[in-house]
Amino acid sequence: MAVNLYEGMFVVDAARGGSDFPALVRHIADILTRNEARIERIEKWDERKLAYPIENAKRGIYVLTYFHMDGSAIAELRHMVRLSEDLLRALFLRKERMDPVQGQLYNAEGEEGEAPPAEPAGAPVLSKEPAQGAAESPEDAEADEAAEPEPQEEEPGPEPAAEPVEPDGEDPQAPAAP
Repeated sequence: MAVNLYEGMFVVDAARGGSDFPALVRHIADILTRNEARIERIEKWDERKLAYPIENAKRGIYVLTYFHMDGSAIAELRHMVRLSEDLLRALFLRKERMDPVQGQLYNAEGEEGEAPPAEPAGAPVLSKEPAQGAAESPEDAEADEAAEPEPQEEEPGPEPAAEPVEPDGEDPQAPAAP
């Protein structure tokens, strides 16, 4: 199976996560590694007020992760997240590359880390072209539609005249019955 890069956003209860955040990072890393994921990066984002209470939590801490794993294992990963009492929500997206660091970095053991080194000059740049057979993003589809002229609809002409029907309902062009 193909191993892909994934972005995982986890939301944890601020009341539980704030007191022992390193243990929470270890818990997330443990769930990922049990599903044979290779963790690339773990970031702690801000604590924020949730749009609506989730399991009686009104505030949440967002934890962003990047990891490589087999795509067929995502369903099991989602199942394990739902079983965890420490994680309120999670979202997993397949990515082409990691976004720049926006929060505090942590390693899988829950220790604060430093930003990874910047990409060296001349590093390969991923193509903007979708892979063969890959679905395009909505923005790409809109751009393609804007570049192609829309087909002109032909104006309807007069409708063809209807064949006359005899008053008794017989068709004058039908062969006569013997």
